[in-house]
Amino acid sequence: MKTTLTALALTAALAAPALAQHERAEALAEVLAGSFTTIEQSSTDGWGHVESELVRIWPDREDGVWLYQENAWLGNSPDETDWSAKERPYFQRIIRLVQTDETTVLRTIYSMTDAQSVVGAFETPEVIAADQLGAPNCSGPVERIAEGWWVADFPTCPSNLRGAVRTHSRSIHGPDGFVNWDRGFTAEGDVAWGPSEGGYVFQRKAE
Repeated sequence: MKTTLTALALTAALAAPALAQHERAEALAEVLAGSFTTIEQSSTDGWGHVESELVRIWPDREDGVWLYQENAWLGNSPDETDWSAKERPYFQRIIRLVQTDETTVLRTIYSMTDAQSVVGAFETPEVIAADQLGAPNCSGPVERIAEGWWVADFPTCPSNLRGAVRTHSRSIHGPDGFVNWDRGFTAEGDVAWGPSEGGYVFQRKAE
């Protein structure tokens, strides 16, 4: 019986249409790309007002799906919003998505060689040249849990911010936005930075 079931499973797998090379990565990129804000959370829970911009780049490359991300801290609350802070993002990075199986995409985060020179590139992503790609600094799987919904849990990303040696990053992404919870940990396992109550809630901005 076991042999028969194995044979049937193999036959079904061979008969099933194969996913396109980057089909799942493309689906994840559609959820990730956009303009997002924490303004509602910052007004109700006292969290900071942050905006995140993610755009597709390098559409002709065949070695994955690529995005550029830029985050800016605009103030401690909506009443203190400093829109000029969009010109001073606190991080910029390049993201590569590669499909690994039916439900999983490998996300790799890269530094940039001259990020300052392309501040605001989410409005003109074509200005990001290939030589902006720096070293990879974190990689892990993003799992599809339902149509349009993805989760990620990266516990060992390297960090040297405020005494931390690693970052634990958790996130859930859906059609209307994402929740991201980053915390830095010391070599002894103590929390060096990051919110204890949960993650930042980024809502997709209306186009």
